[in-house]
This record gives sequence, C-alpha cells and structure tokens, in this order.
Amino acid sequence: AVVSTQSTGKRYQITLAFLWSKADFKVNQEPARPEYAVTCEDDDVRYNPITLRWEPYREQSVFKTITAISVVIITVVVVIITLISIIIYKIAVYSVFQRMSGGSLKPYASTMASVSGSILQLIAITVLSHVYAWLAEKITLWENYRTETEYQNNLTVKRFIFEFFNYYGSCFYIAFIKGNFAGYPGHYTRIFGIRLDTCGPGGCLGELAENLAIIFLGKQILNNIQELLIPVLKSWWSRRKYNAYQGKGDKEGFAISLTTPWEADNDLAAQENLFPEYLEMVIQYGFATMFVVAFPIAPLFALINNVVEIRLDAKKYTELFKRPMPINCMSIGIWYTILDYMASIAIITNAFVIAFTSDFISQILWKYNHDNSLSTYVKGHLSNFTGSEGDNPCKYWDYREADGQASLWWWKLKAVQFIFVVVFEHFVFTVVRLIDILIPDIPEKLEALIHLEDSFAREMMKEVIEIDLDGLEAMRDRIKIKRKQRAKYS
Repeated sequence: AVVSTQSTGKRYQITLAFLWSKADFKVNQEPARPEYAVTCEDDDVRYNPITLRWEPYREQSVFKTITAISVVIITVVVVIITLISIIIYKIAVYSVFQRMSGGSLKPYASTMASVSGSILQLIAITVLSHVYAWLAEKITLWENYRTETEYQNNLTVKRFIFEFFNYYGSCFYIAFIKGNFAGYPGHYTRIFGIRLDTCGPGGCLGELAENLAIIFLGKQILNNIQELLIPVLKSWWSRRKYNAYQGKGDKEGFAISLTTPWEADNDLAAQENLFPEYLEMVIQYGFATMFVVAFPIAPLFALINNVVEIRLDAKKYTELFKRPMPINCMSIGIWYTILDYMASIAIITNAFVIAFTSDFISQILWKYNHDNSLSTYVKGHLSNFTGSEGDNPCKYWDYREADGQASLWWWKLKAVQFIFVVVFEHFVFTVVRLIDILIPDIPEKLEALIHLEDSFAREMMKEVIEIDLDGLEAMRDRIKIKRKQRAKYS
C-alpha cells in the first residue's frame, strides 16, 4: 500500500510539473543565490550554455565540506551519547524500584523504567532537534552553495541524517541490541560496573511498542501545539511592532489597517520555507513504516494527525502568515529519494523485527518440531543455572546448556530466522519492483503530450542560429583584459 501510494503520488507530481511548465526545469537554469553572488569576485564567472548568460561561479571549498561532514558526525555522536545516558538512567530507575518498599514495587520496575526513559528520550529529542536545526542552517549558510536547490538539498541531508539517529536510535536499540549482549547468570556483561539491561519477561517487542507510542504520539502532540501557537505569537508580535510604528494615538491609521485587507496582511508574520513540514512528514513516515510490526496502529495515528495537520496548516497559511514567494522546481527534490530509501529500510527493519525481536519464528519452529503444540514452549525455552551468585539454582529465558554454551536449538533457530529475513525481503522487494513496472511514473496520455511537445521543439530549433561558444570565450578574455586595464588606471 505504501509503495503504490508513493507511485501514485509521483505520477501526480510529474503531471503537475508538466501542466505548470516545470517538467524540463534544470538546476542549471536557477540563478545564483544573492548570498553566493556577493561573495564572488569579478573574475569568478562562467558561461551557462542553457541560459546563455555569464553567471557568478567558483569551486566549492573542500575545507568547508570536510568541516560540515565533521560537524554532522560529531552531532550524531552526541545523539548516541544521549541515548547511552538514557539507557543508564533506565538501569538506575529499575534498580531503585526493585529495592523500594521492600521489593513491593518490583513488578512495576521494568514498566516505570521504560515509560520514564521514553518520556525523557522525547524531551532530549525535542531539545537536540531544535539545537541542531539552528546549527545545520548556520553551517550550510557558511558553506555558501550557489543555487537554492543545492542549498536546500545539503541542508536536507544534514538535518535528515541527524534526525534519523535522533528519533529512531532508541527504537533500533530496543529492537535489535537490548538484551542480546547482557550475558547470563554468573556471567553478566557489565560496563563500568553497571550491568546491561535486558528486556522484560514478555520480550522486547512490548517495550518497543511503548517507546514508539510515547515518542511518536508525543512528537505529534508537541508539533501540533507548536504549529498552532508559534504562528499566532509571530503574527501577534508583527502586529504589535506595526502598531507601535504607527503610533499609539494614530487612530485613523489603525482603523485603516483593520479595514483594508492589504494593510492587515502586511501586519502578518513573514512566511517560512516548507522544510519543517517536509521533515515532519518524513519522520512520521518512518514511524508508520519502519516499526509497524511492533506498533500496528501507527498508520492510523498518522492519518489522524494528517487530517488535523491539514486544518492547522490551512489556518496558518491563510490567516497567520503572509503569502509565500513562489520558487521554481519540478518536484519535491531530494525528499522523494529519502522516502524511497526509507521504504527500503522499512522492509529490512520489519523483516528483522518479525524474525528476531518477536517470538513469531520461534513459536512456528517449536510447533513444527513438537506436533503443532505450544504446551511445552515456555518450559523448553528456560535454561538451568546451578551456580548463581547466591549459590541458588535458577531458571532463565535463554537457549544455553548447563555450561553456558549456546544450545543446538539456538543455532537452529538463528539459521531459520536468517532464512526468513532473506526470503521475506526478497519477496517484498520483488513485489515493489513489479508495482513500479505495472504503474509507470508517467501516465500514457501525458507521455504522448511530452512527445508532441518535443516534436514541436525540434522543429523550432531548426530555425535557431547556432551560437559560437569559441567566440564567446574570446569575448570573455577581452572583457577580462579591459577590466584589468580599467583597474590599473583607476
């Protein structure tokens, strides 16, 4: 369903681009950004054979590019450190609740640690996201890209890489790392004396669902409140500054600003770009697809959020913001590539969640080997340990022999899980490819119109005089010489 929706959206996008005469829009047709043009010297120009004009141009600084990449890597490391800190917090909360009230709160220790940790994670995600949004914009402005498309693409990549780790890092940890390296009784893995946390008796799938619900729904609520309050406050502040400029006693001017629409619109807050809207939808798309196995109602909440979002955006863009300035483009740009990659990641992620995080494969394999019965499933998955720290025997959920080595059943289960992952992702990718073939990007009628337009264009090009590029290069050299002579005698 997701893939077919993407294909339908792409077809509609291409149709609109053709109807609005933007289907053949190229980056080379874009003018240089004013911030870029003012930093170029007189000799920093090149001839654009598409626009037939001399444009400001200079090579991108390698030092700035390396610095920007380093900043992105450092911020991702900060996100990982934050995630580790929250993991340590969960371990500490779990230990405290186990010892509180003589152990009466022990049954709730895992839930309290998971829920409070997820709430803390949501707060950290929100704070880091705002900080990095400011930092990424400053770094991209400092890199000083030539066109608006290059600027937006590089800003998008920086923001998305950071937000990917920021929002999904905890989910990947719970789904694929937590509990797998914690060890077993008598041989627990410890870091700085702290024992690594493990999943509850029900496995990590339930905790993953809790984490997804808190972060996903919390993000939606915070974003909707933010999208409603911030435009209202900006509009109020803009009107306040305008009224202060008009003067407190200028009742006539105040009456005019209220009675004429253009005066009232001038008091509204300035329009921002659509980057936050795109980023919000892409992050939501990731939550609704990458871990949908653990949180199946995520697409429903995404639909409800989009319905609310449409109404909030309608009010924001028609009543609270000034009319935006139109910008030439032929598509949503690099965002479609990001969505395409996220769809592929979602297929692989869900395959691993089904195989390794859930008990789906384990139960099927057990039923296959035990006459289609799960009556001995729990007992068969409990390993015995006779030399625990208190010298008391115990049973724990794992697939180990008495000496702590992995059992034959563990190796058999892992082989079946990996086989399932390979078969599942190959099957889904094949279906996706078939959908791409069956639903072409360009509708049949639109393709006929494009061929007709190309035919007309070729006929007209026969009447166009070819431009001598060598002559233009010679003209450019003469202009350089005249500029140097003028500079010499000025």
